[in-house]
Amino acid sequence: RCKQSNVMDFDDLLFNTNLLFTSFPDILQQYQDLFSFILIDEYQDTNYSQHLIVKALAAKQQKVCAVGDDAQSIYSFRGANIDNILTFQQNFPNCKLFKLEQNYRSTKNIVEVANSLIDKNYNQIKKTIFSENERGNLLEVINSYSDYDEASSITNKIRQICRTKDYN
Repeated sequence: RCKQSNVMDFDDLLFNTNLLFTSFPDILQQYQDLFSFILIDEYQDTNYSQHLIVKALAAKQQKVCAVGDDAQSIYSFRGANIDNILTFQQNFPNCKLFKLEQNYRSTKNIVEVANSLIDKNYNQIKKTIFSENERGNLLEVINSYSDYDEASSITNKIRQICRTKDYN
């Protein structure tokens, strides 16, 4: 349908960009010369095709800044490949790694629970997240049988808090 309509979806754009770069090295070179620096945000959510495009574009100058957090990769169902960020240092050996380990938003209890879960990841970029915020409330575990059950439990909890605190 896309071809008949002479349009491309996101996957087509990625596929055809890779095809263009591998089939026409002179065009790749033009783009390598055009982009001196490459910045990628949320690199943990990139797929293999995007990774190949970055490697091709950066092959000449090797000036890539990738921002991301391997512990926040949630898009594998859309094709995101966590290995892209985990192997970034091997793919770009002259890179420098900066770890932003202070969490400014969450309470200490939330950060400690998150760290205990993240610590169980087999492949990860080791870091210790910390918070200088207050300890905060204890976390409550809610067992749910489905996403609908979970949504209902949370909605009921919000209603209960609103009634107790007299929120309108």
